[in-house]
Amino acid sequence: MASNLRHTCFFLGISLLLQVVHGDPTTIPPLKEKSLNCSETYWPNVTRQMEYNMDLMEKPCEDFWNYACGNWRVPHQLRLMKATDTLTAIKAQNKYLLMQYFDEAEKKMGNASIDLGERSVVQFYKSCLDKRIMRSRDQDELAIRLYTDVLGNFSSSWPILNSNFTSSNAPHNFNWEYVAGHMRRYGAQTLIRTLVQPNWQSSQQLIVYLMPPSFELLKARQSDSSYDEESVFFYTRYIKMLMMDLGVRVRKSNLIANEVVQFEQALLALVNDKDVMILKEPQTLASLSQELPQVDLLGYFKILLQDFQLPPNFEQKMLIVADKDYLRSLVGLLNKTKTETIAKYFLIQFLVNFEVNLHDDEGYFKQKEECLKQVNDFMPFELTRIFLRLQHGNDEEEFITETEKHLQEIFNKLKLQFEKLINSTSLFERDAYSKNLSIEKIRNMRLLLPKLEKNSSIGTNVLPISDNYDLNLIALTKFKHQQQLQQLIPHMVSDVMEIVMDPELSLSSLYFDQSYGPLDVNAYYRLKKNTIELPIGILRPPLYERCMKPAKIYGGFVYILAHELLHGFDYDGMSYGKFGNINHNWGPRAIIKFGVKSTCYLGLRYTNEYSAINENIADSEGLRLALETLLDNEMDQSFDQNDMKLFFLSFAQTWCGTKSNESNIRIHASHQERVNNVLGNFMEFADVYKCEPMTRLNPEEKCRIW
Repeated sequence: MASNLRHTCFFLGISLLLQVVHGDPTTIPPLKEKSLNCSETYWPNVTRQMEYNMDLMEKPCEDFWNYACGNWRVPHQLRLMKATDTLTAIKAQNKYLLMQYFDEAEKKMGNASIDLGERSVVQFYKSCLDKRIMRSRDQDELAIRLYTDVLGNFSSSWPILNSNFTSSNAPHNFNWEYVAGHMRRYGAQTLIRTLVQPNWQSSQQLIVYLMPPSFELLKARQSDSSYDEESVFFYTRYIKMLMMDLGVRVRKSNLIANEVVQFEQALLALVNDKDVMILKEPQTLASLSQELPQVDLLGYFKILLQDFQLPPNFEQKMLIVADKDYLRSLVGLLNKTKTETIAKYFLIQFLVNFEVNLHDDEGYFKQKEECLKQVNDFMPFELTRIFLRLQHGNDEEEFITETEKHLQEIFNKLKLQFEKLINSTSLFERDAYSKNLSIEKIRNMRLLLPKLEKNSSIGTNVLPISDNYDLNLIALTKFKHQQQLQQLIPHMVSDVMEIVMDPELSLSSLYFDQSYGPLDVNAYYRLKKNTIELPIGILRPPLYERCMKPAKIYGGFVYILAHELLHGFDYDGMSYGKFGNINHNWGPRAIIKFGVKSTCYLGLRYTNEYSAINENIADSEGLRLALETLLDNEMDQSFDQNDMKLFFLSFAQTWCGTKSNESNIRIHASHQERVNNVLGNFMEFADVYKCEPMTRLNPEEKCRIW
């Protein structure tokens, strides 16, 4: 009986939502007239979907998240893709669209109009899927030899591969720095992790960071500081299976697996998690080599960078931040470890780098997902073109141009609005210096969208794509890391002023560990670039579409933009300047006032308050910035309280569902808490939904910094 009543009330609510009833909290207003070519059915369809997600039996002033999202469900075709909330559902929709394309793509390959980039993407995906589903034991053993053949070019003294390898001749034949340099050219981070990142002292300067390995398979999660029994078991089993594929007998494979895992556990024990790498003083390769003569760093980098023409005396110009304590401890560990064990570890890490046979036990659908992920990692620009064409036909260039123009206009409005807040806040009273630095920073903040690359070496004679997946993977991996390392070369200069900066840096230019293809559904504020980056995957409904009403766009997508903008002015962001350099910009007076105002975000309403405070600030202050920008720039004569309701509903429905990423639990509140806590800070919300004082969504204390 109760369920029938709820069902009846729900559909009664739908009919009400299609009307403009002034003051009714269930009303979603109609679309205003626009100059865009929007279908007459577009806004009713958007409205219908928003209504469907709502649970009108919930009281909006007690739990607005349940009111807005109580009937939200993952579409059945997306459940296999682990969609659990709005953002992961968008990602799953992107996957689903691309998987459908690849299912039909082979039939179209005879079409002469298909360009080389698209052919290469299809061929790589097909080779990947064929390898995973049309496999046999003999094929596995043959394929793994393609990877070990590459290792044979680095050294002739490999245990397992070379039966003559003995402990007596190993020290003379196995130079770990030499082999590590070669392996890093293929992306394998062995013993030391070599990253190219912006210099924390000068963000325009790319430098090298030498860090401990990430131990991705030894640990259950990247965020963990150690391993557990289950992660060790699965890692050991994986190594054992690799050894058996190399022809090693079962008992010997088990011994090798245990030997390597124990060595890696000893490596992990050398890592000091409390060591803050980013704040270490950069030094030249020459000075670091002199300080650590027991490690042949010069030899390592000569091997690593052998594909490029290096400037004269590059060791005097290349800057490095190194975990020197780890490197010293590493030398001590290596000195007391059998060289044969070290070489076995190197061999296995090279295979792990390519995830050789890692996904053997997964079903057909999961294998398709893994192949799509690899296409996204190695061919993001080519896949982006396909993705845009699937959504926008042959107008993908026009879509990018118009979208960039539209979002840049919105972003400029956000920046101007925030500058008003900087000028009016009490944070900078009698502190003109801190205020001016903040104004400079917001004026210099940039928004970057992906560029549609027209030319690519993939698929050409430079990097041909064949039907052999393993050969493709080896070539693409090396090519990807060559491109990354190549960007380091112009930064080997005596003075940072000599660097010629491209004002239109691509998204991945300074952050090599991210992929920005259509499977990335997020937005990122980059402290070291003072830039917000928008991958292509997020630029779609239900978050963004030009035909949406401004209140819908501002409550969802623009809120996300404003959230990222506020990260430039939170506890981390305040330490970075307008060019992304770290230097404690604000004066002590402003920092103290910021701290006093931010204590509201540590109140009883917030859980994980200390670890999540930056996110809590960005959520509430970001939505405030989006609302005030909407009110100052997008209001016309028809704007009324129903637009306000739409704004707040759009925000809440951005967080429908539950979080799927465990690592985010520590820095974000739950979706329900996130929505209710943010809206509890808005008197505008309480007014438009007529929330009585002291109800959950209209608490006495309302947090606001800006």
